[in-house]
Amino acid sequence: MRGIPGLVVAIALGGALQACGSPQTTGGDSGTGAKVATLASAAATPSTDAESKRPRYRIDMTPDEKQALMVPYYTCLKDHGHTLLDAKKAGLGGAPPDGAIAPKTAQELRACEEQYYPLPEWELDPANPQAGDFAHAVDQCLKKKGFDPKSDSRQNVAKMLDATDQCQREVAAEKK
Repeated sequence: MRGIPGLVVAIALGGALQACGSPQTTGGDSGTGAKVATLASAAATPSTDAESKRPRYRIDMTPDEKQALMVPYYTCLKDHGHTLLDAKKAGLGGAPPDGAIAPKTAQELRACEEQYYPLPEWELDPANPQAGDFAHAVDQCLKKKGFDPKSDSRQNVAKMLDATDQCQREVAAEKK
């Protein structure tokens, strides 16, 4: 009995989404030719303009290439008289906040991050609607190589990390 309300909501939502993508127009257009955004048009733009200007890591990057991608970020921090430690204390770059930072300092650090801190690989980015599919494909690859990503023992961690890197590269190459 509990599943019926959820089913009703899913059916109603599906009908509403289908109507959004419908090419038919109603009389409310008044001849202006205005376009309505649909789910299909929203999915076509994976990132905002601000994000697209930031550098992005790639699955196939070497450690040296990744380090080179960080240089503009480090330079921005230095130009504002800060260090990477200051950014970590402010909770930027994925680190948890460690201490109180003056508002002006936090604003400068955030500005550097928003402009220069590299975005994650698109395949791993939570903003990517296919990131879950990519992760699933990597899990399948690991299983083919004899690893179970959910239950392998700690002694296999180094081997599994290497295999994960290989699988990510293989799956990314297959998707291109």
